[in-house]
Amino acid sequence: MQNASTSTRLTDVSAQSYERTDRLFSQSGLWYFRTREGKDVGPFRYRCEAESMLTRFIDETSRLQQRSLMPHKLHFRTCGVIGRRQAN
Repeated sequence: MQNASTSTRLTDVSAQSYERTDRLFSQSGLWYFRTREGKDVGPFRYRCEAESMLTRFIDETSRLQQRSLMPHKLHFRTCGVIGRRQAN
């Protein structure tokens, strides 16, 4: 079973593999993580905080992707007064 950080997304052009540890980096004593799209997210004071936020980011991104792949169920509103006539 692959985790969300190493699996290939349907929208990825190439089959690159990313490890979470490769996505974390420190700059000027603060911690950041890099998204697959190359955006740096942070700063965080501690490495464990950056790791936790990276995990949350990956989970949320995965959840949104799964939701977008699900077929949409159409909802129709019906009037609650079917068959009632207006009094003149």
